[in-house]
Amino acid sequence: RKPNSSFGRRDERRERYLLCEPLPWTGEARDMSTRLRELIRKVRQCKTAAEERAVVAKESAYLRDAFKREDAGGRHRNIAKLMYLHMLGYPTHFGQMECLKLIARPSFAEKRIGYLGLMSLLDEKQEVLMLVTNSIQQDLKGKNQYSIGLALCALGNLCSAEMARDLVVDVKRIMRSSTIYLKKKAAICAVRLSQKAPELVRDFMDEALSLLDERSHGVLLGAVTLAVELCRLDPTVVDEFRDKLVNLIKMLKHLTTSSGSGYGSSGDHHVRGVPDPFLQVQILHLLRLLGVGSPGASDRMSDVLAQVASSTDASKNAGCAVLYECACTILEIQSTGGLKVLAVNILGKLLGHRDNNMRYVALDALVKVVRIDASAVQRHKGAILAALADGSDASTRSKAIELAFELVTAKNVEDFVAEVFNLLDDDDPQFKAKLVDKICGAVEAHAPTPTWHIATITKVLVSAGRHVSEASLRSFLAFLTRQPPSVQEVAVRHLADLFLDKSGAPPRSPQLLLCVLWCVGEFGALLPDGADQVGILAAALEGQEGAEIAEVGLTALAKVGARSGAQDRQRARDVISRFNSSVDLELQARSCEFGKLFDHKRLMPEVLEAIPPLEDQQEEAAAGVPEAAPAVPVEADPMGDLLGDLGTSGGPVAAPAA
Repeated sequence: RKPNSSFGRRDERRERYLLCEPLPWTGEARDMSTRLRELIRKVRQCKTAAEERAVVAKESAYLRDAFKREDAGGRHRNIAKLMYLHMLGYPTHFGQMECLKLIARPSFAEKRIGYLGLMSLLDEKQEVLMLVTNSIQQDLKGKNQYSIGLALCALGNLCSAEMARDLVVDVKRIMRSSTIYLKKKAAICAVRLSQKAPELVRDFMDEALSLLDERSHGVLLGAVTLAVELCRLDPTVVDEFRDKLVNLIKMLKHLTTSSGSGYGSSGDHHVRGVPDPFLQVQILHLLRLLGVGSPGASDRMSDVLAQVASSTDASKNAGCAVLYECACTILEIQSTGGLKVLAVNILGKLLGHRDNNMRYVALDALVKVVRIDASAVQRHKGAILAALADGSDASTRSKAIELAFELVTAKNVEDFVAEVFNLLDDDDPQFKAKLVDKICGAVEAHAPTPTWHIATITKVLVSAGRHVSEASLRSFLAFLTRQPPSVQEVAVRHLADLFLDKSGAPPRSPQLLLCVLWCVGEFGALLPDGADQVGILAAALEGQEGAEIAEVGLTALAKVGARSGAQDRQRARDVISRFNSSVDLELQARSCEFGKLFDHKRLMPEVLEAIPPLEDQQEEAAAGVPEAAPAVPVEADPMGDLLGDLGTSGGPVAAPAA
């Protein structure tokens, strides 16, 4: 507007007043160190953090001085600058009381800045917030609807349990007012009050039920949101809201058709052609809560859910949000089988959406569905594997892995593992580690034959051995100990061939080396006659500096030497003796101990006999195997420790055997 018009002059004066600028036609100057706009410019022009801190320190000092001088005329401008400093992350606690003083002012412009500063600078844990309850209550009882709206916004953002109990009567009164603007804000504020003080749920029931009969979209959105929160906090009120089920179905049907004089006839609330998707989503959420555990309610809402699912445009993000909520509602209520298939098809359609967020929520919903009806999700296996192969979003791939392996059964495990094996060439180490863990778990649970189990895990160890977890490797070795000798022979031959093959350099992943060393040490006797067991173990240990691999290798060599002839026994002893001077104390001690053990030919086979069958940890947990009882601490007898060298570790002394 032109400055020479009186209305435009007032408007420009108000804007410059709030931005702390002088008025050009009056030459009026403000007693300020820096205008807000200039402060922002100075901060943005700082090239270093030190320059920015200097500018902020100077302005903070001025603000403290202004607050001490009780500059009432410039208080709201100072609070505006203080909020900017708060946005930058600097301490602004010294201005909290000034916000309370602004709220108590009669001017709406000052109240607005005061409430904005209150919501920005304070939270519900601040003790100073106790002083603002009276000011908010006075504004709630006022006649200016915009001041009441500011008070409701502040209460909805900063309400504590004590404030909720003190102001619940005023909020309920505003919810019964005739002003749509206030009823909408009061309904949303009531959500916060009920969250902070759940005992107030019953106090809001009458108002929440009456607001569901309104026709304003804003009021209905607040009322449905309040109803959802009340049902979540107190499930006993669900039956009372079921009386409004007909109204909710009628409301949703009008929104879906968008014709006539219903709720969806006005285009003011459309989002890219979708009638008020926010209200539709909240109504569907409330219908889900009302339909759970009620076959009658579920049956009554089935038609409108099918209508929403078939008539909503899935090409827009708003339509996808409505379809996703509709699918979740269908899957949770007691709907028919055909309707559930429709919901799964909706989620399958969302899997092909270009937006990663849509695909993620669809995958997350299908993870819950697959545990109930896996056959319906199997139809979308192609889309799931496509999401698994797409590396554009890590969270989507992680959820796709979880869903994909929920589809694995004993009938399709061979084909499925063959398909996902191609993904082991991916460069993402986190994705590869999770994929390898899932493959090992699926093979262990659904392997059709032990031979295929062994071949698949060996292939995983060769392709991505560094990503095989310790738990997966331990589970595979425990599985081998429970198999008959014929299967153990297949396993040890397959692993030994990896080091006997001269066509190329043997793979050297630590997990594969551990597996080879352990299997040759335990099942090497099953290898064909003439197999060089000591040579295999020596080749696996060559160039290895890791203590864990060397420890397993030394034990394997000792076991091979114990069951071999004199020549191989001596070769095994020579390889073990190389570690007598190892810098690792454990390796050195183990090498010396095994060297001494070789001198006792009759005792050696008994000490190094084959390991018995091992039970998997998950099976032990399912069987309820108790843990070993801890040693009972007893006081040491001083007469039994005359030299003072018993219990020197300071730990509890085990109770003597009875």
